[in-house]
Amino acid sequence: MTGMAPLLFSRFGSSTEETIAQTIGRIYEPGSEASQSGHLSVFALAPIPLLIFLGSRLSNKVPVALFQRHRDKENWTWKKEGKTVEYEFKKIRTGAKRENVALLLSLSGTIIATDLPTDIDTSFSVYELRPKGLTPEPTLLRSEADLNSFRIAYQQVLGTIVRDHGLIDAVHLFPAVPAPVAILCGRELLPKVHPSLVVYDYDKTKAGFTLQLRITQL
Repeated sequence: MTGMAPLLFSRFGSSTEETIAQTIGRIYEPGSEASQSGHLSVFALAPIPLLIFLGSRLSNKVPVALFQRHRDKENWTWKKEGKTVEYEFKKIRTGAKRENVALLLSLSGTIIATDLPTDIDTSFSVYELRPKGLTPEPTLLRSEADLNSFRIAYQQVLGTIVRDHGLIDAVHLFPAVPAPVAILCGRELLPKVHPSLVVYDYDKTKAGFTLQLRITQL
């Protein structure tokens, strides 16, 4: 993020979340660089669940520009050429309980429903958001238009879940996404409108997905 020293997070836990919340809080204090410039640029590298939490703490009162580190050039410059990525949303499974919902975000890689934890059983409705006509892979996100396209699709997904499932407590989120997308997942949550996010992370050393944290927009 511009206007502050880099933050390095090596593990999950309440202390890490508190550090993020406190640091972001200082960015928005009266007289801070962000409050004076009226703009914030974010260049983020961290575990995906922490980036989602970070996004949930970024205020909508100050415009935020998100950037992606591109592997081919090893830079943060959005590409201008190429067709904008479109996304498709589908229901993989209808669950027995209306309040149980899981959402798979297959952008950087494909999440297989059979790989979900056993707790995500047949009581859960399972949805997936993925690129339309493209194979999910780490270099999918190339342009700012690709990111904005995801933002619109994600907002529509949240709206559909609220419409079809009502005011449920939480959505269980399984993200395979680039860093800027992870931040958007937290930032686009609307308080008192959208469910909380129960966020999982994939770790092959721990035999798959494990629950990491719960995120509620303030």
